[in-house]
Amino acid sequence: MDNWLALFDGQTRYSLEINDSTVLPDVLNFTGREALSEPFSWDIEFTTPQANIAPEQVLMKYGSLRMRSGKSVHGIITRLEWLSTTQDQSHYKVTLSSRLALLSFTRQCAVFQNQSVPEVVEQVLRQHGLEGPDFEFRLERTYPARELITQWRETDLEFVQRILSEVGIYWRTEMDSTREMDVYLFADSQLNYQFDVRLPYSEPSGLYDGAAESVWDVRTRNNVVTGTVATRDYNYRAASTPLDTAVSVRQDASMTGEQYRYAAPYREAGDDTEPEPETESGAFYARIHHERELNKSARVSLDSNASGLTPGQVLEPQGNVIAALSEGVIITLVTYRAARDTRLHVSVEGMPYSERYSFRPVEIPRPEIHGTLPARIESREKNDTYAYLDEQGRYRVKLDFDREGSEQGYGYLWLRMAKPYSGDTLGWHTPLIDGTEVAIAYGNGDIDLPYISHAMHDSEHPDHVNRDNHTRNVLRTPANNKLRMEDQRGEEHIKLATEYGKTQLNTGHLVDEKAQPRGKGTELRTDERGTIRAGKGLYVSADGQAKAQGEVLDMDAALKEIDQLNQQLQQLEMAAEQALALKADIDSQIQMFEQRLKPLNEALLFSAPEGIAFTSGEHLQLTATKNLAINAGGDISAGVMGNMTALAGEKLGLFARTGQLSLKAGEGPIDMQAQNASMRLFAEKKLTFTSESDISFAGKKRITLIGGGSYLKLEAGKVEYGTTASYIRKVKRTMFAAPNALPLETVSLPPPATMREFNPETLTPWVTPVYAKSCLKEKGCTDGGTNEESADNFGEMTIFAQPVEDDCCGYGHQHEHDDEVVQHAQSAKRRKPGSESAVAPAEASAAPLAIGGGALAARTTAGVMTQVWGEWSLTGVLGAARGIPYVGAMMSALYIPSAGAGSDKVPGRDEYWYEEELRQKALTGAKATTRVRFFWHADDQGNMRVYGVHTGEGTPYEGVRTADMKWVEANNRYEFTPAHGVDGPLITWTPEKPEGSDLPSHTGSDIKPIDQATILVTPIPDGKDEYTTPPFPVPEERDLNDYILVFPADSGIKPIYVYLKDDSRSQPGTATGNGAQIENGKNWLDLSVTNSGEGAKIPAHIADKLRRKKYNTFNELREDIWMEISNDPDLLAQFGEDNQERISGGLAPWVPKDGYYIGPKEVVKKFQIHHDIAIENGGGVYDIDNLRIVTPRLHDEIHYRR
Repeated sequence: MDNWLALFDGQTRYSLEINDSTVLPDVLNFTGREALSEPFSWDIEFTTPQANIAPEQVLMKYGSLRMRSGKSVHGIITRLEWLSTTQDQSHYKVTLSSRLALLSFTRQCAVFQNQSVPEVVEQVLRQHGLEGPDFEFRLERTYPARELITQWRETDLEFVQRILSEVGIYWRTEMDSTREMDVYLFADSQLNYQFDVRLPYSEPSGLYDGAAESVWDVRTRNNVVTGTVATRDYNYRAASTPLDTAVSVRQDASMTGEQYRYAAPYREAGDDTEPEPETESGAFYARIHHERELNKSARVSLDSNASGLTPGQVLEPQGNVIAALSEGVIITLVTYRAARDTRLHVSVEGMPYSERYSFRPVEIPRPEIHGTLPARIESREKNDTYAYLDEQGRYRVKLDFDREGSEQGYGYLWLRMAKPYSGDTLGWHTPLIDGTEVAIAYGNGDIDLPYISHAMHDSEHPDHVNRDNHTRNVLRTPANNKLRMEDQRGEEHIKLATEYGKTQLNTGHLVDEKAQPRGKGTELRTDERGTIRAGKGLYVSADGQAKAQGEVLDMDAALKEIDQLNQQLQQLEMAAEQALALKADIDSQIQMFEQRLKPLNEALLFSAPEGIAFTSGEHLQLTATKNLAINAGGDISAGVMGNMTALAGEKLGLFARTGQLSLKAGEGPIDMQAQNASMRLFAEKKLTFTSESDISFAGKKRITLIGGGSYLKLEAGKVEYGTTASYIRKVKRTMFAAPNALPLETVSLPPPATMREFNPETLTPWVTPVYAKSCLKEKGCTDGGTNEESADNFGEMTIFAQPVEDDCCGYGHQHEHDDEVVQHAQSAKRRKPGSESAVAPAEASAAPLAIGGGALAARTTAGVMTQVWGEWSLTGVLGAARGIPYVGAMMSALYIPSAGAGSDKVPGRDEYWYEEELRQKALTGAKATTRVRFFWHADDQGNMRVYGVHTGEGTPYEGVRTADMKWVEANNRYEFTPAHGVDGPLITWTPEKPEGSDLPSHTGSDIKPIDQATILVTPIPDGKDEYTTPPFPVPEERDLNDYILVFPADSGIKPIYVYLKDDSRSQPGTATGNGAQIENGKNWLDLSVTNSGEGAKIPAHIADKLRRKKYNTFNELREDIWMEISNDPDLLAQFGEDNQERISGGLAPWVPKDGYYIGPKEVVKKFQIHHDIAIENGGGVYDIDNLRIVTPRLHDEIHYRR
């Protein structure tokens, strides 16, 4: 410190200057207070000849208190007090404050996210006008960004002091003599104390000491403090990680005990053995807390006359001082007082300087919220259909008190929601959607530990249970999935329902949507398919069980009926055995009763005391792998209005024990044949043959009649009579003539039917039948291949193509050309089918069909296809729907007829599907096994290629759909007609030159050939999705588009395997993309944009309405685009009245004449929606950013360039 003279000579003067004010104060006395981490405050009394000073002349004015010693205090006047006025002067008192004191006049509720404590403090200071030169952070640590820092009903000063105290950052004030402003230094260690402050330790003597600065009257206080600080917290993000720490910065005899702090605000424990643990870890906070305790262990007070002493200095008293001051004193608080007639007196509070710990401001507790605050769930998009959650199931909310205009979906941190039940991926979570009101609660009242306590209804989201339905308990989701429980006495019911397929389970008192009764009991219903599955057994009963009393599997009534009938049938079986009739397998029924039905072991048991009825609008089928038993204690009646057929693989027996066996035909003949054995008729009594017309007995070799020992034998060229007694002839006339014979009526008996050999134990074929297999596999082996090989090993391959119209915009106008290409396609020798195999023209494909699940345009015609790859020996016409540009066809080179001599001794006989087996599968659209399948895939240049894969047994790829090709007389061709409920493309086959047909012989446009020398068949690797080189990744089985075409038995055409390349525009998809901003005031579809360049983009606000919508075909998206444009008044106003009407109907508007496409035989006048990046080159079909609206002229030019 510099000495200054005459400081205590009674002539000391202090001056106060107030900027921009006419007040001339004369300082009378003052007191000042300065402390670390506090704004300073100086109360100054002065006199002035000016009376009636207006507050605006002083308040909020910058001022400076100057001392002749050289000390200046710069601040702002925050208080004016008038004390008295005499005739000569007025007496006033003002308060000169730190600029930080102004922060105490602003009280806020605010949220700070993803910012560190220093960043938040800086933000607050800058909001109050403090700039870079006004403050400085001198920090030794790097402070991490916190997920959340909340200011709750605190002044900005209280808030800044609190968050700085949490991490141990202090500030001190310095005076900028150049700018005459107070500035602030923020620090977190001893390194930023102000050192080299030295004063002698000596008491002032007498009335005059020569103005020498010194310190005196030192007083020390020592306290016992906590020896260790331990912390623990819980972080749900790492729930199993322990967050325990314990820190002791210094240990000596004056320390004892442990301070345990639970739920300190940290997310990781840190290393409590390190002297400098990771910032804001558990060990960090434990150390900060212990340093605060050590700050209280020793305190120092002293007096001085040095005006330059300020907080943050390390004072080193010189001379004979006590040991406690040998390292210096860190000043934490200084008070000043002086007057005109008294000396300056400085009182200092501090603590001994230590290298081991620093000054830490006293921790200011966080405000607490005990209760909840209102907020609303917030998604990234306003009015989002679905909940916006992160990977942990947390929500974003917007607090009602938060006035900051944050980006949608980012107003608050991710919050957990309290639930009534939770566990390891289990619990109760009903997702909340955008706008839902929620109540935010705080763990232990901590404002930085929020969670969603519960959701609430409000005026914008009214409660679905109110006074009108107060007896109902309802859980309903935004998609109207519902659990409803009615408590109205006498009308109790439960409804579990979903909108999809209107699937519902209704129990109790059933009501409709208007709460009107519609039944009682229980109802399980759906518009879709339904399944009831019980792996151990299912018992369905109409037997009464009053008041739900009794065992669940009380099957006594049902089992009693079955047991009684089994006993009766055993008696009937004994009678049949005695009569040498074919016995029934009663033993298996008894075995099933004992082993399956009584214990309900993987069986289905129906029971009703008064009857069971099955009815079907079409077919009713009963199937059993082993036995099918139908037993009745009374009669069994079977009546059909059509044909009744009983087929038996071995024997067929009929036995009537006591009554009549009657076999009668009302009109038709009775035809009985023993095709490969003898036939016997026997009666214990009379056997009668009677006819109202003729009776004929014919035997190819002989006929023998025997009665009572006499006989008549008729054979070729000989008639023989024989008897042991008399031979009597009673005739009127006997005639003789030349030899003669009657021709024998020819009876054509079919050969025995060929049936596949089955394993009797597994009831499966000995060899898995396939449509095609590699010729490298030996006889009797139908395993899948394991090596790459040529497709020629599997059969004869040809590829066909048709001129698919340029339909990238979805309109498909027909272009006509003059060139002709001769058609070639595979066929078999034509055999016109009989009337039994033909179907009526009305049954031809009259409705839109689907390829791979997407609807095609409603066309009943198929395009003629041209052979572009491979060689076939036969000719004909193959056709397919217009949306199918390519079809590959293969006939198994090893396919054999179903007829086969002998049995399983014929090698390879059972390897392939018999034609009749494939026909039965085709009737229902079932799948048939094959060992190879093919599909289309574009190479890197966009050229289409064919790839084949081996299909191993048991893999999902081994089954291919069968297609039933029916003859359509009206079209003179075979057509694929999908079975009921089965989708399929329109595929046609026309035999060569059918009568009455008018087949085109030209394609109508050029067809690009397939440039592929060899088609290979490759094994599918285990990790097929990890390979990206064609043919990998192999499409999912459901995406393969192939069929086995099966023709009628009398067609003479063998089954053909085909694989189709379908148009991506016919596949379903979801709209994506953001669109583009359009220029205001400009015609969006002006010809300057749509008739040159790349065309017009879809407006962004139209794209917003289309995004995430699902479409079955691109045509639907195209229509939706125009419909949305019709809903926009500004865009619609750009079109004429005619075009407005077209757009409102989802149709493209007409273009000005300059945009027409004028072809050889057509003129196209409508705007086209064009894919900028071609679909075959990877362009998104439903990507709005890939769509351009162009004139027909520009559209034709673009594709000409391509």
